Amino acid sequence: MSPETQATQSAGSPFKGLLHRVMAFLAVLVVARFILEVAGVPEAVTRYVSSTAGVFFAAIYLAAMAPLRGGMRKFGQLFLPSLLIAAWSVGWVILATIVAAVFRLERSHFAEKSDYGNWGNLARHLLGHVIEIGVFFVLVLVIMTIVHVAWRWPVTVAPVAVLGALVIMRYWVEAMGAPPTAAAAWSSTIGVLLSAVYLGGLGPRQGFATAPQLLLPSCVVVLAWRAWILLAVLLSALVPSYKTHFFDPTGGRVVARLAQFVVAGVIVEGLIVSLIVWGIAVWIARATRPTENAAT
Repeated sequence: MSPETQATQSAGSPFKGLLHRVMAFLAVLVVARFILEVAGVPEAVTRYVSSTAGVFFAAIYLAAMAPLRGGMRKFGQLFLPSLLIAAWSVGWVILATIVAAVFRLERSHFAEKSDYGNWGNLARHLLGHVIEIGVFFVLVLVIMTIVHVAWRWPVTVAPVAVLGALVIMRYWVEAMGAPPTAAAAWSSTIGVLLSAVYLGGLGPRQGFATAPQLLLPSCVVVLAWRAWILLAVLLSALVPSYKTHFFDPTGGRVVARLAQFVVAGVIVEGLIVSLIVWGIAVWIARATRPTENAAT
């Protein structure tokens, strides 16, 4: 075995381990919800053990950690993990659906009563899940791409990942019907301000010490934040059964309002908030800069 092959395998092993942990996490979510439902735990509790939200968190985690484990350094490397995560997650849902239908487990939400003993109905139900693989693949790929782009400026990766997790958490909590006061606790607006402090404190250690150097990372973090919000807005528009504050499709003029949000909510607001984040980051960087006496 050549030294190049050994180096490639040693670099790939940590990434494979990371991918295996992510896949195990998704499988545990499905199995845990299935067991909790069969045990009689109320739906108000079990619905929060969701593989749908879990696959989005898994995508953020994998995209943020993979470059540190020797994987996904190029955009083309995102496609296979995205498809694998989507297919793996939906595959476990399909398995749970089959088990619930065959054994007529009425407490489980995975199978519908019309699936019991009706193989044609069950097949159509499973076909819908198979189609979901394509939908999840696209969503996972978009999520991983946002974090992947942030890796061009490593200091931005952690804030971008945290902001994405906050937006996903708030979207899911609202979609599950949590009170607005509880959902507001997952505010990404507060998160983006804390990200400015993070950039100002850690940026100088990674070569972003001056105001001009901090401008681009600040813009990257904020525009990624607006991209997360845009994703939540699009999901709210496409899945009207989930009621969230991000977008109300019942208001009509959906396409026009979405276009207006892209211009005002993403571009204009993104640029304004970028300047605010930049100002805070520069202030923190200067306030924490060691003095000459302290350095000596």
